[in-house]
Amino acid sequence: MWSDLNGLSHGRYVPERRLDEHGHHAVTTLAMNITRDILAIDGYAGDVGFPDLSTVPLADTRRAGWEVDTDVMIADLEFRHAPLAIAPRTALKNAVDAWRALGYEPQLGYEMEFYVLQPDANAPGGYGPLKIPSHRVYGVGLGGDNTGLMFDLYDAAEHCGLDLEGVMGEFHPGQMELNMRYGPALDAADRAFICKDMTRELAARKGYWITYMGRPIADYVGSGLHINFSLVPIGGGRNAFDDPSGEHGISPLTRQCIGGLIAHHEALGALSAPLINSYKRLMPGIIAGYWANWGLDNRTSTYRVPGERGDATRIENRMPCASASPYLAAAVMLNAALLGVAGGLDCGEPQAGDGDATPNTDRHTPLTLGEALDALEADPAICDAMGADLVRAFVAIRRDDLARWEAAGEEWSVDSISPWELVQYLPFY
Repeated sequence: MWSDLNGLSHGRYVPERRLDEHGHHAVTTLAMNITRDILAIDGYAGDVGFPDLSTVPLADTRRAGWEVDTDVMIADLEFRHAPLAIAPRTALKNAVDAWRALGYEPQLGYEMEFYVLQPDANAPGGYGPLKIPSHRVYGVGLGGDNTGLMFDLYDAAEHCGLDLEGVMGEFHPGQMELNMRYGPALDAADRAFICKDMTRELAARKGYWITYMGRPIADYVGSGLHINFSLVPIGGGRNAFDDPSGEHGISPLTRQCIGGLIAHHEALGALSAPLINSYKRLMPGIIAGYWANWGLDNRTSTYRVPGERGDATRIENRMPCASASPYLAAAVMLNAALLGVAGGLDCGEPQAGDGDATPNTDRHTPLTLGEALDALEADPAICDAMGADLVRAFVAIRRDDLARWEAAGEEWSVDSISPWELVQYLPFY
């Protein structure tokens, strides 16, 4: 399996005896939108004759799969005997390597939020909200799931070695959250990437649909892909974010990382929230990662430092949409944090107060995908860190999404979810 720039998986089935062989597939896989149109992205499409990329299976990523007698492996992508510059996993590897050059190993932990939908012939896309009359937040049993699917996901995550921490019901009926244990950045991102396919395919077997759309139901809260981040010294040692003698128990390094995230907040939007629908979740008042601020165990802030210290000291990035690529959202976060360290930035004072408190900043995530793409292109430091080719290809694909939306004549509204969004996105996200 490998990821494209839409955050979707590709792959092939191979016999075990051929696991050490590279596969060869058209590089245009990375220049396509979700409707399989090949976009004119110079260097990766028709202008160079639709050449091959190579898939390089990574033996240490092999794990049991959810299909009969089938294991799963992640592949890196190469192009012309070098890492493929527009591959999402390559971007994350580059970000990890930049931190390693400073002597740190990034650690990540993903929180996977999603909705289970049930068949509804009258709903756009063919699926509508799941009805759970006794639903409650963090519910178990009939309080969180009346389909039996939660146990299927639990068992499959354990079988696949995803290092499960738990599965639970979330805020609205049908919304669930699956959490996996913290670990080295690439391994954690691989597990999150695999988790999306696993959960959707298991739901489909039972006649349900799992969606990672940011906000598939207008009257319900959205779904995020919260990413928890810390650093440990290469070779071992204590969590570099923990400092019992520091203000709030966090180190100057932590403050610089948060400073970088805040400084590049707007540019993180597009790679963290890649769909038109994503911006119906990212708005004030719904406890998502909207404001360019940080807080101490405060869910109204985007960059939250939970209350645990010691090995559990971390920054929780609450901006990413559930539909985001685990690789790209993590890569842009790691790069922004590193820029904060390189620039010696400080994060300032934390957001104080509850959900009704006045935000301590007037900066926030862009309001639409178009504005987010503009903000990304206007931040040369982030573009350089992510790679010029990757940004160019990603922006082209996302602007194509915008063009198709505009051609459909849809009206933008944060108060409703259009049939276009559901028909276009539900089959893939």
